[in-house]
Amino acid sequence: MARTRRIVVAALATVVLASGAGPSAQPTIAGDVLTSFPGAAAWRAARQAGLPMRAAVSASPAAVADFFDSLPLTEGGALARRFPAIVGNLDGAPPGLRYAANQKEAASQGVDHRIDLRGRQFLALDPRDRGLAVEVVGDLRTADRVAVIVPGAGADLDHLDTRGGVAASARALLAEAERQEPGTNLAVVAWAGYPTPNEPDPSAMQGDLARDGARRLHRFLAGLAAYTSAPIGLFCHSYGSVVCGMTPLPKQVSDIVVYGSPGVRHATATGLSRTARVWAALADSDPIRWLPAMRFGDYGHGPNPVDPAFGARVMATSGAQGHSGYVDIGSESLRNFARIALDRTTEVSLTAPNR
Repeated sequence: MARTRRIVVAALATVVLASGAGPSAQPTIAGDVLTSFPGAAAWRAARQAGLPMRAAVSASPAAVADFFDSLPLTEGGALARRFPAIVGNLDGAPPGLRYAANQKEAASQGVDHRIDLRGRQFLALDPRDRGLAVEVVGDLRTADRVAVIVPGAGADLDHLDTRGGVAASARALLAEAERQEPGTNLAVVAWAGYPTPNEPDPSAMQGDLARDGARRLHRFLAGLAAYTSAPIGLFCHSYGSVVCGMTPLPKQVSDIVVYGSPGVRHATATGLSRTARVWAALADSDPIRWLPAMRFGDYGHGPNPVDPAFGARVMATSGAQGHSGYVDIGSESLRNFARIALDRTTEVSLTAPNR
C-alpha cells in the first residue's frame, strides 16, 4: 500500500508542478524495434525464396504471416534457429516458431537468471535494459477466446511473476476461468510488450510512452489476427489503460476492461470503441481514485472510466486490495474478469457507477 501511495503522490505532484519534464526513457518506434536486435544485420543481408529478408521485418504482420506460410516448415524452423532474436519477436510469425526461437535466444543470453523459463511460451522476449516480454498461458492454437492483459507502470521482465505482475495475472485469470468453466479453451496473453514508466515517475502522467505502446499493441493485435479469429478481451491495467485508449482496436476485440485506470484520454466509452463492450473497475482501496480527472497539454489522462458520464459498465471489485490486487484469488474483480473473458457477461456483478 505504501508503494501505491507513493505512485499517486508522485503523479499528483507532477500534475501540480507541470514541470515539462520528459519521459524517463526514449521510446523506440514499434516498426523499427527489431533493427537493433542481435542478428538484424545478417537478417537484412539474407535472401530467402527470392524475397529480401528485411522486407519481412518491416512489412505488416499480415505480410509476415504470408511470408512464413509460403515457406516449407523446415525452412521456417531453420530461420528461427538462425535468427532467434528476430523470429522470436516478429509479429505475424507463427507462434510455435516464436516460442522455440525465444527459448533458444533466452538460453544463449542467460535470461534464466532473471525469470524461470521452463515450460513457458513467449511470443516476444527482449532482455535488454528492463526487459520486455509477451507470454501466452494456455493453447493459442485451439483457443475459442483470447484475453490480452496490458500492464501499467513498472511492468518489465523482472516483475512478470510478482503480485499483480502481468504473467502472474494471466495465470490467475486462466485458473479462475477454468474453475468457472472446466475444460475452457481460453488463452491468456501477458503483454508486457512496451517500455513502461518507472514507479513512481512523472512519465506516468504523460502520453509519450503510451503512444509508443499503442503502436506496438496495434501491431501485436494485427499479428495475433493472422493466427486466430477468436474474439479478444482486452484487460488494461493502470497506465496500460492509457495505452489501450490510444490504440486503434480491431473489431476482433469484443470487450475492453480498464481497471485501476487514471483515464484513457477519451471522454466517453465510445471513444475507446464503438463495437466492443467497455467495462471499468476501481477498487475502494486503490489510491488512483484520488488522481485529478484532468488534462493539461500532455499531462493527465482525462476522466476516470468509472465516472457515470463516461458510460462504461462498472463492475464490483470486493476483495481487491490496493492498486495491484484486482487479480487476487477470491476477489470479485477476478471472478468478473473471468466471466468477461469467457463471454459470460450476463453474470458480471455490477456496482452503481457513482464513485
